[in-house]
Amino acid sequence: MNQPLIIDNKPDAKAIAGIFRAMADTIELNGAGAFGGAFVVVPPANGGEPVHTLILDGSQDPAQFWGILKTKSDIALASVEQVVRNQRGFGR
Repeated sequence: MNQPLIIDNKPDAKAIAGIFRAMADTIELNGAGAFGGAFVVVPPANGGEPVHTLILDGSQDPAQFWGILKTKSDIALASVEQVVRNQRGFGR
């Protein structure tokens, strides 16, 4: 995402909504594929980067969808936790 989501400490609603619109366009463009799910996650300020994924899955396996979402969420959470640890510094 090249457009900032926060401007002057306030969420840029247009930029945030654009992420969801982009996913809608992606879903529509891939309409011929076997839809296996889609998600868009936009965290609050300083919460990390948005996560967006379209899954094209012939088996349309719900476990695969939730597994991918969980894995991406776990990665994002680990990244945020690392930033917090780095901000605390050593010996504090």
